[in-house]
Amino acid sequence: WIVIQQRIDGSTDFYQNWNAYKSGFGTYHGNFWLGLEKMHQLTASADYRLRFEVQSSDGWVSDEYDHFKINSEIKKYSLSVSGYWGANNDILNSNDNNHHNGMKFSTFDQINTPNGFDCASTHLAGNWFNYCFNQNVNGRYDVSFKYIFNKTRTRCSACRMLIKKNL
Repeated sequence: WIVIQQRIDGSTDFYQNWNAYKSGFGTYHGNFWLGLEKMHQLTASADYRLRFEVQSSDGWVSDEYDHFKINSEIKKYSLSVSGYWGANNDILNSNDNNHHNGMKFSTFDQINTPNGFDCASTHLAGNWFNYCFNQNVNGRYDVSFKYIFNKTRTRCSACRMLIKKNL
């Protein structure tokens, strides 16, 4: 597995601009964002799967998608996932206006939501926002660092996003 995002504490601010999310930031053994361009290059070269690992007060939960792709910067690093399975619910493909699949990435200086709403500034994060979110693993650690557990928005204490090449 390749770690593409990791939060273990609040020592790194994930309220970053477009260029930071594009290039990556943090340290691999701590709080970390690989970078949208690297994610695009990896997922354009082969078929990858995505895994979320999230810790809350109830313990660890994981979700996986059999297929994961980040499109190019021209397409605003839009997200494509399919083939969900896991212990939670399909948060990236939910049937409400907060789904993430197909959305362009947004930051406070690059608002790419379909309705033009500035979810990045409101929720202090970069993410594939729609009418904001079902997961906000890049949000402010002490305020909006959230993930949907069985239809309930729950504060997380740690999380990782990992990818692995499909064989």
